[in-house]
Amino acid sequence: MRIKEIAFQLCTCTWIEIMTCIGIIFYLLYISENRLALITILAISPLIGFHFAVSRTIKDEHCVTCGESN
Repeated sequence: MRIKEIAFQLCTCTWIEIMTCIGIIFYLLYISENRLALITILAISPLIGFHFAVSRTIKDEHCVTCGESN
């Protein structure tokens, strides 16, 4: 995979959501809020799963890949 393709992948809304979720979860674990970290995982994972499903099925110019045309 080329660097440009990797950059496009990292710019998708899905990857931004995943990185935000990971950051929130790690912070909650750092401050010993294990229950809140679990609730965060349970609340955000369906959204991320849905976003993956939609981005896999929709292939058009207005896809979520930073202006990359498919």
